[in-house]
Amino acid sequence: MAGRNFFRTGLFTLTVLWLVLGLAGCGNDRELPLTLPVGAEPSAKLRNDRGISHYQAGRYLDALLQFTQAAAADRTAGEIHFNIALAFHKRGNSKKALEHFELAKKFAYGNVQILSSELLSQYLKPEK
Repeated sequence: MAGRNFFRTGLFTLTVLWLVLGLAGCGNDRELPLTLPVGAEPSAKLRNDRGISHYQAGRYLDALLQFTQAAAADRTAGEIHFNIALAFHKRGNSKKALEHFELAKKFAYGNVQILSSELLSQYLKPEK
């Protein structure tokens, strides 16, 4: 009986911990990298897609390398700059994230996913 209560208490504790950590971390981590539109430069699309795979696997440095190579193929794709900004954000480099969020907004060309991004808005909000 004591073993069963210990198990229940442990399971309850783990569930609460999972919920607390999950909810605390889901604020800006809901934003995901963006794919390139149809007709994008092929090598940029290839590198961007590889970067997305790395990002989704939590390999943010590898993602950053792929996104950077995608940007070398197409410097005016707002989606790529957005993805670079996300990777820098995940790696804790807010200065570089800000730089690329600014470029993402500049090259958004009406992309609603970029323009309505909560994380981008937080980075670009004016200091008071």
